[in-house]
Amino acid sequence: MHEDIRDIYNQEFGQAVKDYNAKQKRKDRRIKDYYSKIKNSKKTRTQYEFIVQVGNINDYRHDENRITSQTWQTSKKILENYFDNFQKRNPNLIPYNAVIHMDEEGAPHMHLNVVPVAHDLNAKQGVKVKPVLNKALAEEGFSISKKDNRKQWRDFQHREAEALADEALLYGITRKAGITNKLKDVRQYKQVMREIDDLEEQKSQIYTEFEDKKAQIDNLDQRELEISRREQAAANKETKNKNLDKEIRRKEFILNDLDQKEQNTRDNWSQWVRTTEKLTKKRRLGTPDDYLVVGTFGTVDKEASKRKIANLIDLAEHGKLIKEVEAENRQLRNQGIDQFRGFVRQEKRLGDEQRQRELEELRKKNKEQEEKIKDQQRQILQLRMFAEATVKTIRGIAKAIPEKAHALWQKIGSNLRKVGGKTYVKMNADEVKEANKGYSAETEKQKSIYNQRYNSRDLDL
Repeated sequence: MHEDIRDIYNQEFGQAVKDYNAKQKRKDRRIKDYYSKIKNSKKTRTQYEFIVQVGNINDYRHDENRITSQTWQTSKKILENYFDNFQKRNPNLIPYNAVIHMDEEGAPHMHLNVVPVAHDLNAKQGVKVKPVLNKALAEEGFSISKKDNRKQWRDFQHREAEALADEALLYGITRKAGITNKLKDVRQYKQVMREIDDLEEQKSQIYTEFEDKKAQIDNLDQRELEISRREQAAANKETKNKNLDKEIRRKEFILNDLDQKEQNTRDNWSQWVRTTEKLTKKRRLGTPDDYLVVGTFGTVDKEASKRKIANLIDLAEHGKLIKEVEAENRQLRNQGIDQFRGFVRQEKRLGDEQRQRELEELRKKNKEQEEKIKDQQRQILQLRMFAEATVKTIRGIAKAIPEKAHALWQKIGSNLRKVGGKTYVKMNADEVKEANKGYSAETEKQKSIYNQRYNSRDLDL
């Protein structure tokens, strides 16, 4: 919107100026150009400028293409909707200029210029329609405080901030508490904002350095944890290796004992064979057994010969046992290594699966919680809008029928008492006062009904 402010002055104050001039008998007191009169006055201002913005520079810093950026375009839609509803909420603030800037550094924002229009029909002197902001806001329901001359403006500013937050909420953007500046001069405001941007940049650099240091510390902690885990695994492996070494040494002792026995048996057998062969070659009297029976050594006991043969059989069994022990040792070593490797693989797989499951569950819970919060916020917004519309409707009825105003507000308090609540939304102090009267009256009525029922119950008993 871009209109000539003089056209707004002619439209809003033209008739009132004509009525004023018609009553003036002296020509020098008549007003020729009301806009110039207000512009040259030191007590009044011709117009007021508001700057409306969603978020700050940090919310738009990473969007290079502002035309295709969803964040920039969403903010533009929010500001457009806010402006449309601003005219409906503020019939006494007439806009003549509204421009959204999306080509400057920082965030998209709107410059909104309005002319306040206050009607003082009971004024005995002067023009009865004037561009006075506090009186214009008073007509819209923002009361003037004698103790705090800025309370009216803060109430208006708070109402508009809530309206902007409601528009943003429709696009999934929630409001975050910030700061309220007390600067009156735009140049001073821009200078302070530049200083804030510099501080934000310094803060960002410090935060980046802090994050780097934190990442380094986290890496060190992770490394220490990994080293500790490896040391524990190595200690467990060393314990298993020690147990395997003990088992191997036991088997080796058995093998050495068997080897010694085998060697002794072989030595005895070799000596017996050599002796037998020597005697056989010397006498050539047949087989060694036959020779031992009738040899020069006298009668030889055959049972002794059988025992030697049995020793040969035992020797063969010893050889078989030695192979079994060696195979068992190899199996124990391979089995220990395979078990350790399998344990490491299983532990890693189970850990990864567990972390993945926990991460998925956490994401799912976060998503569900976000959906619940958004639903609640939408419900709150709908209830707030419904309550505001209701209050505006009742206020209009009360204005049209003044004699019924007190009864209407008291009826609201009475109805809230019936449903068990007491929350007044968008109501002025005098309206809340009347509603509290209705609330108290309904409370006394409920107490009286309860007492009557209680007394009648005692009589029945």
